[in-house]
Amino acid sequence: MKYIKLFIASSIIEFAQERASLSDFIRSLNDIYVPRGIYFQLTICEDLSNAVAKDRKQAEYNQTIREAQYFYILFGRGSDRADDAIYTIEEFDTALDQFRKAGAPKIYTYFRQLPEGESASKNIRDFMNRLDQEIGHYYSTFCNVDTLKLNMLLELTRDQTVGGTVKVEDGMASLDGHKMFSVADIPLYSKNETVQKLLAQKAQLEDEMGKLALEYAKNPAGDAMQRLLANSGQRNKIAEQLHTLEMDVLQLFRQSTEKRQLGQSLNWRERDALQMIDMGNYEAARTLLEDQTWKKEIRQAEEIIEIKKDAILEYISGQKTLIDTYKAEGNTAENARKVIAVYEDITALAAKHHMEPDVLYDYASFLYNQRQYQKSLEIAQRLEHWYALEPDTSAVRRAKLYNLIGLDYSAQNDFLTAKKAYQEVLKIYRDLAGKDSDVYQLNLANSCNNLAILFFDIGSFKEAEKLYREALKIHRDLAEKSSDAYLPYLANSCNNLATLLRNTGSFKEAEKLYREALKIHRDLAEKSSDAYLPYLANSCNNLADLLCNTGSFKEAEELCREALKICSDLAEKNSDAYLPYLARSCNNLADLLCNTGFFKESEELYREALKIYRSLAEKNPDAYLPDLALSCSNLASLLQDVHSFKEAEKLHREALKIRRDLAEKNPDVYLPSLAISCNNLAYLLSDTGSSKEAEELYREALKICSDLAEKNSDAYLPYLARSCNNLAYLLSDIDSFKEAEELYREALKIRRNLAEENPKVYLPKLQLVCDNLTALLEKTGRREEADSLRREVAEFYQKQLAQQ
Repeated sequence: MKYIKLFIASSIIEFAQERASLSDFIRSLNDIYVPRGIYFQLTICEDLSNAVAKDRKQAEYNQTIREAQYFYILFGRGSDRADDAIYTIEEFDTALDQFRKAGAPKIYTYFRQLPEGESASKNIRDFMNRLDQEIGHYYSTFCNVDTLKLNMLLELTRDQTVGGTVKVEDGMASLDGHKMFSVADIPLYSKNETVQKLLAQKAQLEDEMGKLALEYAKNPAGDAMQRLLANSGQRNKIAEQLHTLEMDVLQLFRQSTEKRQLGQSLNWRERDALQMIDMGNYEAARTLLEDQTWKKEIRQAEEIIEIKKDAILEYISGQKTLIDTYKAEGNTAENARKVIAVYEDITALAAKHHMEPDVLYDYASFLYNQRQYQKSLEIAQRLEHWYALEPDTSAVRRAKLYNLIGLDYSAQNDFLTAKKAYQEVLKIYRDLAGKDSDVYQLNLANSCNNLAILFFDIGSFKEAEKLYREALKIHRDLAEKSSDAYLPYLANSCNNLATLLRNTGSFKEAEKLYREALKIHRDLAEKSSDAYLPYLANSCNNLADLLCNTGSFKEAEELCREALKICSDLAEKNSDAYLPYLARSCNNLADLLCNTGFFKESEELYREALKIYRSLAEKNPDAYLPDLALSCSNLASLLQDVHSFKEAEKLHREALKIRRDLAEKNPDVYLPSLAISCNNLAYLLSDTGSSKEAEELYREALKICSDLAEKNSDAYLPYLARSCNNLAYLLSDIDSFKEAEELYREALKIRRNLAEENPKVYLPKLQLVCDNLTALLEKTGRREEADSLRREVAEFYQKQLAQQ
């Protein structure tokens, strides 16, 4: 068991209620963390004998303070005649002395916000002045004990050995899905105008929905249900905006708390702005941090950098707080523009004077989340060059940067360069994991998964499988130590490896792993349904997809319908968040029903998915146009199968136009899907007699795949083989035998090489192109050559099967 010691120093009488509340809070933390091997040991004055305080045996207090990792000190009104404030200040001095010697405990100083017109006692005011002028320690103000709880929760989970995910949703702080306490009375939340506006709108809509439900019960034939559904959609949209904003408010709270730790250097503007943030006064904080005279001072300071280096560091720190303030006031285009402008300013300063490299990483991460991948990569590469000049840069920082670079390259489909970046991350964490830290082991497993996903995407299945198995073993070992903390990671690893095994034909082991992931997610969803229901739906869909491949259609359909029900219920509560999940589940069940001949219901589900993606793409085209194109293709393929060629063609053309537009803006990402749409429409046109346009589209797809395969053969040779085969089939039908034969032979060569690497996947495809080519040879009177080719491929086929 790992023990983490906390000490709370405060006036014995004035803060008795707060200490009791904090003690209950720590007990609730221990309920979560003791099964994980961590115990939080809280010491408050009630825990030490009255005789100690009465006899002035402060030594026992002081020794307990020196052994603590976290020290919280609370001041209130106080009294000039009372001794406990003097003792409390002495306890601060003990903690400060220990911090200066050993770097611990971390010290957090809080002063109660007193009513207007009241002031603290003289000894407390003197202590505040001492903190400001002598020690340089920045304190916080509070009006509610929940402020202290949130600070504790964030600081403790920041410790890598503790870990945990803190969220704020609907005014409640939660830890790993466990609701902990309300943040409604924390000023940063309660005085956020945008938060309160959204809360009021949400409450009003919920009140109206309640009235409409009663109206519908009395008169089902009226329009109450229609109005109820409209209100529900609006309420869900507001709820999603609120949840995003709540997390940004949490981030501002986290950053403002961290900046008050000993050793920080803050400009007076940022110090005062943090006090305004404590009180929830966003406007005053922004006014201080946006002060243009500050920027002028920094430009002057640049001329005498050796003297004014600290001033520039303080300016960068203050502007980072300004960024967090913008984010906490709402995720708007205007605020994003302001954030980018501030980052441009401070990253230029940081780079020019070679200080605060983390600013560049934060900016690159922000740009990645804004989907500005190329700009993110440019900033990340500047930081990479910086690190190259700084050999003392920590391994963890380098790993974070390389991982971001890998994400940027992957997002632009530059898989080879992404692979190199991910391999650097993996190498770093392999070295660090040798220290046997659970945190480093977890990072190693996550790095294995990231690189394995890339290998899977480019068709390097053996490398992917090796890494997936390594990640799975690590996550299994970690879950045995602490199931609550690591079971979600284990389920994810099971799903990843199972998906690869399914695609390479190892159905039995894939099914076992999918069932393990499904069981984990069922158990987790029972404990915390809101957090894990989406993962449960995903596991249902994964296993169902495998069972379709192995012919177990009945159980597959049950799982698909379960996933659809989960996603439908989630979407009713929060449409913006879960409509994409619902659309995916509609598609999955539609695929199954289509394969089993239930075309009518399949069509209805495809149309439902298409309707959802149309709605989502109207609101957010950058995010959902690719999904809309795929949904068009799915429905078009079904309609083509049931000979509704006219509507099928219309949908295929819509998908093609979307992907063509996307590929013009970002060819690295969308050219592969454009080639797929060219092939899809060409296939339909060849069936309906429009051979000329079909040939043009097949040739366009072939050109795209050929160019892609030149840049990245591992990823795109399978696509090239398919395009060769498709065009050759059409050319054979129109008697262009010579070119058709050349294309078939190219496809045959590619698939033969692929089958040597992965026979389970590519032998059937090799057989298909062999059959097509031998049919052409027979059609052109070369039966003997056709028989020879059949024998050659059959021998190769048997040889590969024997080696498995």
